[in-house]
Amino acid sequence: MFLINYSQDILYLVLAVCALWLTFFLTWLIYHLVAAARQLHKAAQIIKTQIDEIAAVIKKIKLAVALPTSIFGLVIEGLKKIAELGLNVMSDKSNQTKERRRKSGSTKPKNKEKNGTIF
Repeated sequence: MFLINYSQDILYLVLAVCALWLTFFLTWLIYHLVAAARQLHKAAQIIKTQIDEIAAVIKKIKLAVALPTSIFGLVIEGLKKIAELGLNVMSDKSNQTKERRRKSGSTKPKNKEKNGTIF
């Protein structure tokens, strides 16, 4: 059946078994490397989608902040214009009352004072 005649036959037999074990070990190693690479790829995809979602949220926040601030800027400018118009109207009224006093000959404005208090 199994005849081993020479020591060279034993060497070839040991080399064949070693080659078989080496092949098995390399196959096992490559399988686990591929599985690890696959897990890394999945993790990278998940991280990429999360970063894209975070970027979208940040973009929405920027738009949400930028829009009201631009509107507030316009509102503030409008309020400034209204205040300027109000000051102009008030100064025009005070100028008109001064002119009336000059025409009537009164130099002092009429104050309603009683006992040092103004009501």
